Amino acid sequence: MAKKEIKTQSELADLLGISKNQLSNILSDEFDPIKSNVRKIADFFDISPLSIIKDKKEKD
Repeated sequence: MAKKEIKTQSELADLLGISKNQLSNILSDEFDPIKSNVRKIADFFDISPLSIIKDKKEKD
């Protein structure tokens, strides 16, 4: 987030067009993210959606 000059999760959620609660859930692994939200995050950070899913599964 620092590379994009984003200081808070709320700011990132606003930029992604999702709620802070949705972003928090994705980052904390409480719930499986909605595919469209994974795509938004991946596109924003210019990374593969699979890298987000892979990191999440490796923690389980």
